[in-house]
Amino acid sequence: EIQVPAGSDLTLQSETGPIHVEKLRGDVTIEGSNAPIDVVDCADGHVHVKTLDGAVNLTNIHNGHVEIVSMGGDVTMNAVSGPLVKVNSNSGKIQYDGDFGAEGDYDFSSHTGNIEAIAPAYASIDVLARSSNGPVQSDFSLEPKHTPFVAAVGSAFAGTWNKAASSVSLFSFSGRIHLKKRQN
Repeated sequence: EIQVPAGSDLTLQSETGPIHVEKLRGDVTIEGSNAPIDVVDCADGHVHVKTLDGAVNLTNIHNGHVEIVSMGGDVTMNAVSGPLVKVNSNSGKIQYDGDFGAEGDYDFSSHTGNIEAIAPAYASIDVLARSSNGPVQSDFSLEPKHTPFVAAVGSAFAGTWNKAASSVSLFSFSGRIHLKKRQN
């Protein structure tokens, strides 16, 4: 356990031991092989995570640049928003539950893992979603828009909801993609 001032920049590494970061305002870089990683209540900094198979959980991260690379670990994000939230996974599941912020770029991609994004009815999003070999579904009645690919029913969709303040990209090669409307 290490205590540092809230504005500190940290670099942490662990092979298998859990990493927990909480209430920081600085930049955080975390690398782990199989280590479970939790980042909670952080804001105004960069959060960079690289893992092989460790689970990554981010909760209550605001106004930050978030970049996660995972080979097989699942990535779960609750109340995460900022100008950039990017997750790239090979086989791990990506789950997002938040409002996509006021203006930001949200880019979630996985080779074989499923992607589930849950947002409230008041979310303001411009969405592109596509899976080459997996099913794609949206609970939102998106306003259609022109796309660089054919938005085939069941394998891709593109459109806007509300004012489309944030850009959301959901891509998978063979995983399932589901954009869910939060039931309040």
